[in-house]
Amino acid sequence: MKTQILLVWIGAVLFATISGHAAPNEQKEIQELYRRGLAGDKEAVDSCIRRLEDVLQIEPTNQLARVYLGSAYTLRSRDLGFGPKKLQALQYGLALMDEAVTAAPSAAKVRLARALTTLALPSIFGRAGSTRKDFAQLAASARTQPAQFEEGDLQIIYYNAGLAAKAAGDRTRAVVLFKEGARHPANPDLARKLQAALAGRL
Repeated sequence: MKTQILLVWIGAVLFATISGHAAPNEQKEIQELYRRGLAGDKEAVDSCIRRLEDVLQIEPTNQLARVYLGSAYTLRSRDLGFGPKKLQALQYGLALMDEAVTAAPSAAKVRLARALTTLALPSIFGRAGSTRKDFAQLAASARTQPAQFEEGDLQIIYYNAGLAAKAAGDRTRAVVLFKEGARHPANPDLARKLQAALAGRL
């Protein structure tokens, strides 16, 4: 489900404005490389990293490009065999994403990209707490400034913020968040998950 959520979101809104200099077809190419990489294409991951590094060479303060470069490095880590290079790639990717969020803490797309990437990591890497905080902050932003989000963003944010509240033992808060998510049925599979959560089956 975690990878499916990423794929759904990428297909809907990812890289909408990743570069002010890249042509629309170039942005679509980066989006497609990332999508293929997420689905398991190792060569696409490497190509995506190169393209994002090119963007950052031209736009060094582009934090959206930086956060997705970090996410792409976590995919490279996934594809490497066990050993120091695997961990190094993951640590580098996480550091890039953290740098991006620190540099642009109010940029919703940047924080959401990190949250979705760390959500997909195994719990052994200790990012669950920061992921829950990201979704809680995103949910707060969504309530006050919903216009900065796509429908798919809102659905995913409220769903995961609801799961975080439930995990923390706050079922009342979780229900409120799940109900908000259900108001944005961008993706049918996730809409069913939200309805199941509201029915107490999650």
